[in-house]
Amino acid sequence: MTDWTNEEEEVMQTMLSKGANGTSALDVQVAGNHYKDLAIQPVEYIHANNIGYMEGNVIKYVSRWRAKHGIKDLEKAKHYIELLIELETRTCSET
Repeated sequence: MTDWTNEEEEVMQTMLSKGANGTSALDVQVAGNHYKDLAIQPVEYIHANNIGYMEGNVIKYVSRWRAKHGIKDLEKAKHYIELLIELETRTCSET
C-alpha cells in the first residue's frame, strides 16, 4: 500500500475522474457525437441503474438510431430484445 501525500492523492483522484489528459471519458466520443449530444449518455444511465448487457444494448441502439444508423439500429435493438426473451424463456422453463 502506497502512502500518498494529500496533494498526490488529489492528483490521482483528478486523473481517475477526469482522465490523465484532464478530460472526462464521457467528453470523448469515438466515431461521431451521437451520444454526446444527448442530455444523458446511455452509458451513464446504464451504469447508474446497474443494467445488464442485453438491456444496455437496447438502450444504446434506441437512443442513437436517429443520429447514426436509422432503422438498422432499431433492428439491432429488436434483435437484443428477441435474444433476451429467448434466453429468459429458456431460463424460466428450466426451473
